[in-house]
Order: sequence, then structure tokens, then C-alpha cells
Amino acid sequence: MNQYKRLLSNTFIFAIGTFSSKILVILMLRFYTGMMTQDEMGVADLIIKTTSILYPVVSLSIGQAVIRYGLERRRRKSDVFTIGLVTVLCGFVIALPFHPLLGFVQYNTSAGVTGSLLEYQWLIYLYVLTSCTQNVCSQFIRALGYVRLYAIDGIFRTFMTILLNILYLKVFEWNIFGYVFSIICSDALSTVCLFVIASLWKYIRLRRPNFYLWRSMLAYSLPLVPDAILVYIIGFSDQAFLAAMQDTSVSAIYSIAYRVPTLIALVASIFIDAWQISIVNNNSREEQIRFFSNVGNTYSSIVFIIASGGIMCSKLAMMILAVPSYYIGWTFIPILAIGAGFNCLSSFQKSVYLLEKRTVPSFLSTAFSAVINIALNALLIPRYGGTGAAAATLVSYIALFLYRAIDSRRFMPVRWNKTRLLITVLLTAVQAALMLLEPPLWLVWQIILFILVCLLNCRELLVGMKKLLHRA
Repeated sequence: MNQYKRLLSNTFIFAIGTFSSKILVILMLRFYTGMMTQDEMGVADLIIKTTSILYPVVSLSIGQAVIRYGLERRRRKSDVFTIGLVTVLCGFVIALPFHPLLGFVQYNTSAGVTGSLLEYQWLIYLYVLTSCTQNVCSQFIRALGYVRLYAIDGIFRTFMTILLNILYLKVFEWNIFGYVFSIICSDALSTVCLFVIASLWKYIRLRRPNFYLWRSMLAYSLPLVPDAILVYIIGFSDQAFLAAMQDTSVSAIYSIAYRVPTLIALVASIFIDAWQISIVNNNSREEQIRFFSNVGNTYSSIVFIIASGGIMCSKLAMMILAVPSYYIGWTFIPILAIGAGFNCLSSFQKSVYLLEKRTVPSFLSTAFSAVINIALNALLIPRYGGTGAAAATLVSYIALFLYRAIDSRRFMPVRWNKTRLLITVLLTAVQAALMLLEPPLWLVWQIILFILVCLLNCRELLVGMKKLLHRA
């Protein structure tokens, strides 16, 4: 199977699994916002985001090394999987004494009550352990080539999370605890199922570990730890600043609004999952450059068409996804949608670093973006609230893409269609401005601009798809 056919096949499988699962989660937002107050949603989301930051620290981002080294035919699979599991367990034990640091993550509720995440320390630690273990198992089955099982597992985890959320929130009324504990239980059940179905216990080899491979995998994954932390900080700092400088209700509204641009990132996650498997091959350098450039330009067209649609449907999306008290959050979506588009492109550029095993430059690019994000959050949120947070996110993602597009040319010069990309970005920027200003006939202008974005990108999209299908 050649690289194009492999990419199309894997993308299709991941699309089925990811769309069916993520769409269900997004449709459940109205249930969540109805069952919990804005303050409870804000605290629950702080727990989720804090766990996302702790996850790479505890696991040392070993999951990324598991799939990268597991895809290499010369590696013994049992060595790769055992190293992944042992690294996670060691990291968890080492992290246990540092729980007082959770007290530094503080929040203010709309009622004037102050609290910290230290109150939820054991819930957070349990979440970290189950999440890290599940990630190593799911990444390993991808490395084994079980892409269908990976997709089905995503659906299963989502289904169990929703089922348990209904039980814990509606029946038991556990609120914050129930919201987070449902995710913990679904991750644990997923891990057990993967062990049984894929017979993962056969790949555990505790005697005579391959220390040379372990050192090599850690050299690959360790630079991804601060990289992953900074990625989450870019998303987390918005809500942390809002919770501290405004209150948790504002943070909750921003969090729900952020779910709409997440649909754009959803496209990226589907594609990047398949892309990460397809880029490891034996092609010549020129063939690799051509492959990256063809796929990258097609991918950028899809991303910004979806971003333009997200801007146009901002109000409708908030009406559907959340209860009326969250409706004001639509004003954050146009800015966040463009930022999500650039985030998708930067994820594509990151694959160059991963292919070449150059994880340090990946970290440096993320650090550059995170510094910009934090500085702008501190500057803009006190004055502009959620709109300032959205603007800070947009600027940081643009900076991240530009940094990687320029820096990664040392390893793989992706040939972007710069003219088409620049005009597309300008059109979506005008679209976002008109959406926020709401001039007369604003909806007509939105439709016109969306059609222009589609027309501008349809040729690139059709040419790219033709190349992919022809070579598949």
C-alpha cells in the first residue's frame, strides 16, 4: 500500500471513530450546562485543563515515543510497550509527593468564594494515572496497525463517558466530581478492553529491559514534555487568567465557546492521527517534500473552509450547544475560529520535527508561542475579558505557525501556496470583524464571504484530492 492510499484509508477510519465520538460530546454540552452551574463548569474545566498539563509531566510524553518507535520494523514491540508502561508508573510514583503544588491553582466564584484545586488532589491524580496508561495502550495499538480498534476504542470511551455522566450528574448529582470521575472510569474501562482484545499482556517483558532503547525513547520524548505543557498552557492560561482576574462564570462561558473552534481542531486530530502513521516511510527526500506539500495545501483549504463556516454559524452554535445564559459566548468564536485554523497548520508543521526526530526545535517553537500567549493574556484580559483572551490565543497560534513554517524548512521545506493562504486568511478576518460588528445585512455578508472562501479554496482542494485519489 503506497503512502497516499495508506493516508486516505487511515484518515477515513479515524474520521468515523473521531467524528462519531466527538460530535456526541459536543452535543452533550447542553446537558452539562443544564446540570451544573457556570461556577461548577468553570471549576470542572480547570481540573480537566490542569490534568492535561500534569499528564505529559507524569508520562514524560512517552506515548509519542511509543508510536514513533513502535512503527519502526526493526524494533521489538514488547520492548517498546514495556518501556511505555514502566515509564508511566515510575512517573506517577515520583509525582505523588508534589500534590501541594495544586494549591497554587486558585479560582474565584461569582458568589465571591475562593478555592484551589488542592481540594480535588486525589481525583486529579487518579485522572492522570488512568489517562497516561490508556494513552500508552492506544498509541501502541496504532503502532501495531490496529487502526480500526483504535477508532472503535474512541467511540467506546465516548459512549461510556456520556453514559456515566448521565448516571453521575442526573441520578447521583455528583456535579464536579461526577463530571471528572466519568472520564476516569471510561479511560480505565478502555485500558482493560484494549488489554483483552489486543492481548497486550503478551507484550509486557519486564525481564532484561532494553536500556539502550529506553534511553533513545526518552531522548525523543523528554523535549516533548515542556512542548506539551506549553501547548496546554496556551489553552489553559486563558481560563486560568479569566478565573483569577474575572470569575469562574466568565471562564465557563469562554470554555463552552471554545468548543466550537474545537470542531476545527477535530479535523486536525483526525488527519494528524492518520498522518503520523503515514509519514514514516522509505521515500526519497524530494518525494517526501512533494508528499508533504501536496497534502499540506489540501489540508489548509479544508481547515479554513471549516473555520469560515464556524464564524458564520457562531450565534447558531451557541444557541444549540448551551443554555441561554451562555449565549454571550458567541462573541469569542469568530476570533477563536481563525486561531484554531492556524493551530491546525502548526500541528501539520510539527509533523516535520517528529518525522526527523527533532523534538527540541518543536519545544522551542511552542515556548515562543506560549510566552506571547501569557504576556498578551496578562495585558488584554483585565481590560477586554474573554475577547482579550481570544485575541491572545489567535496571535500566539499565528506566531506558532510562522515560526514552524520558517524553522522546519531546515529539515523539510513544505511548499505552501502562500498567495492563496494569505487571501483566505484576509477574507476570514474580514468575516470575523463583520460578525462582531453586526452591520446591516450582516448575515448576507457572512454568506457571501463564506462562498468566496470556498471558491478560492475549492480548486486547491479538488487538485489535491485528485492527486491523492490518483496516486492511491
